[in-house]
Formats: sequence, structure tokens, C-alpha cells
Amino acid sequence: MKIIVPTNNKGGVGKTKLSIIIAEYFGLNLAENINLKKRVLVIDFDPQCNFSRRFLKMENDPSSPSGVMPPIHHDYDEIDPDYAGWDGRSSIADIFYGAPFGIIPYQTDIQNIDIMPGHAEKLLEAEAVRKGEVVEKVYNQLSLFLSSPDVLETYDVVIIDTAPSKGPLTVAAVKAATHIIIPSVMEEQPIQGVYGMLQLWMQESLRRQQSKPLKLVGILPNIVRPINLHKDMLLSLKENKSLSQYVMPMQLSQRAAFAEVDAEGALPRTIFDLPDDNIAKQEALSVCEYIAKRVFSND
Repeated sequence: MKIIVPTNNKGGVGKTKLSIIIAEYFGLNLAENINLKKRVLVIDFDPQCNFSRRFLKMENDPSSPSGVMPPIHHDYDEIDPDYAGWDGRSSIADIFYGAPFGIIPYQTDIQNIDIMPGHAEKLLEAEAVRKGEVVEKVYNQLSLFLSSPDVLETYDVVIIDTAPSKGPLTVAAVKAATHIIIPSVMEEQPIQGVYGMLQLWMQESLRRQQSKPLKLVGILPNIVRPINLHKDMLLSLKENKSLSQYVMPMQLSQRAAFAEVDAEGALPRTIFDLPDDNIAKQEALSVCEYIAKRVFSND
């Protein structure tokens, strides 16, 4: 099972959008020469829960006015005695609290994609765990969940969206990952975030067994605009001796189509349903084909 984590500790770099594109690419079985026989699982590890909103109609959390929580699960039946004691909601944050009914994914509108949504308040509580307890209570829980027989038997690919930080949730996602991708806007502060994520990748790689490496797919120039600043920063990145080997040979530009497909009630609902000559779709396909090749190159 491949576990892909797009991550950067700087916000506004299009990390969630990239996660959505990758998930839909694999969920729609668009990857050439890759026979995915099982499903794709998407996990929202960001308390903002924007990844969850893409696939589910999230609800406001009355205990946290600024937060959201998952809807009632479609399999829940409040009069079924087998569900007594369950409020009908399931989130990936439940791995930190001991869910008596287990962690139950939601189906999405895309047939081959399931989601474990976030729960803002619970994820924030996990993020705030004391330093002495972080390894046991946060770092290890996601890896344990993803290594369970049920998950391994059900899914081929897992996509995890993370918060713009190097906090416990992001570290937990990186520890569980088989592959990471570092998207960055071509501006000074986001590129500084690239250095931070490379450091985290190298630290985690040193801790890994050689049989279970953490592979860096690459640094993705993202939300690229046709302005001199972005052109100059991209050129500088490609000429940087320590970074050039990691820079992906394509980009995702700032295009209206990427935002339009996310609007409520939008048709088409995915970038991949646009016409073949649409430039945004062509860019998305190019990026995803590169990622698929890198992720499955040893299969």
C-alpha cells in the first residue's frame, strides 16, 4: 500500500488542492500502466478540514464555533441496538481517543474513493498533547491504523492532507508515509518552508529501516503565476545545487479552473472531467503521471 503525503510547513502553497488532484487521479483510475484493484483512502489530518469539505458536507461543531465535524455516517442507524453509545460520526481523530466502534470511512461521490474526514476540535486537541506523551499518543497512532489488516486489504493508495506546520500531526503523517511531495509557491517564505520539510524528511529517513524507506517524490512548483518574481524564483530553485535534483520537471499554474471545480454545485466536479485541451487538466495530468511513475516505479 502506498501512502502519499503532500506537505509543507508554510500555508497557502496549494497543498490541499494537490492532495485533491492526486486523490481524484488515482480514484478515477487514470494512472496508465498501474493496475489499482482496490480503493483509494483519503485522510484529512488538517484541523481546517478543507480536504474533508471537498468530499463530504461537513457540519458546524456546536462545541467549537470556528470548527467543523463530520456528518452522520451513512451506515448509522440510531435505533439499531448495535450502535448504542455511538453518535454516528467518525473521523480520523478518533484514532487518538479509542473509538469503540472503530474508525469507519465514509464513501464519497467518486466510486473508488473513501474518506476519513477530520474533526477540527479533536485534531487540535491531539496537536496540543504534551511533549512527553507525543510519541505514544500521536506519532504512532496513524501508522498503527494504516498497518491494520482491514486497511491493508481494502486500499491500494492513501492520500493524507496535513496542516501547514511541522507539529505532531504532520510528523505523524510523515512517519506513516511511504512517499512525500513538497509543493511550494515560487516566493521566498514558502521556499524557506521547503528547506524545513527537507530537513524533516532527512531526519525521518535516518530513523527508517532500509527496507521501509521514505521516498521524496519531489518539490512541486505550485500556483505559479506568469510574473517575474515566480519566474526568477523557479529558475533559482532549479539552479540551486542542493535542491535542483528534487525539483519536479513540471508545475501547476494559478488557473481559475482549479478553483471553479471546487465550488459548490460546480459542473464538472473534477479537473479531470474538463475537455482534453484544457490547460489546467493537462497540467494536472502531467503532475499526476509523474507522481504515479515515481510512486509505483519499483512495483
